[in-house]
Amino acid sequence: MGVSVYMRVKDERDWIIPSINSIRPIADEICIADNGSSDGTYELLSELAAKEKDFIRLWRCPELKHVELSNFILRKTRYHYVLRWDGDMVAHTSGEFDIRKLRNRLLELNPRIFYVIYLRHINLSGDLSHQDRREMVHIEEYIHTYSKNAYFIHPGRFEAVKFPLYYRPLFWYEPYAFHVNVKPRLRMLKRFFWEEWMEKKEYNTYPNLEDYMKSRIQEIFGTDDETEAARRCLKETLIYHIPYDEKKFGPYPALLIPHLNSPIYSLEYRDGRPEDRREPYEG
Repeated sequence: MGVSVYMRVKDERDWIIPSINSIRPIADEICIADNGSSDGTYELLSELAAKEKDFIRLWRCPELKHVELSNFILRKTRYHYVLRWDGDMVAHTSGEFDIRKLRNRLLELNPRIFYVIYLRHINLSGDLSHQDRREMVHIEEYIHTYSKNAYFIHPGRFEAVKFPLYYRPLFWYEPYAFHVNVKPRLRMLKRFFWEEWMEKKEYNTYPNLEDYMKSRIQEIFGTDDETEAARRCLKETLIYHIPYDEKKFGPYPALLIPHLNSPIYSLEYRDGRPEDRREPYEG
């Protein structure tokens, strides 16, 4: 009995350390598959894994497609319950929604029953002080009992976990964690095209994301320059951003407070509306 946390990451240097530190209290191990990071994420993870060899287990798998990567790292887990965790998610480590309470709930379940558990995460977007009003919370099947009969499939734009019918669903909607969907502009641009590329599945024509981007970037953003396209991609989303409301969604996780006090991303307003964003790693 125990809990394995498994992560699929690529270019998550902004949030990977608070993400891992926040999930430690729930985990008996953290299994991580790096899909070819080039921003220093893998080096940060390698240092952690070297210090905590049996707790943080790391693989580098740049050649695997997304669903292949997910199934690979899922099969590396060793405990009864498995929790899917992203490199930009940060959990509460104190207070009413301390992630330890989630662990206690899991370990109190009947171990003879197979469960799939849906969790709710609070989404931050643009910077730590804002949300995209189109999706302020996200609900998905993040925890399940481990079985070789549960595995990832690729039905359309996004992956999904296919469960046997004997799995019992539970819905735990307490906000144990925040999804910090705050990325560099270029990363956001790649994510935009990645969703289209995943949905089309035209891998013979476009074997990688970069090939697909080159074929579509002029049509969608009116430029072949990735930097300019990234600026336009970000600007199109900013019209949907609104300030985060702690009264409605609760306090920030403690591990995000230092980042709130010294933000590396910050939306810039014009005429009362978000117009642009101060971006790190530029110049």
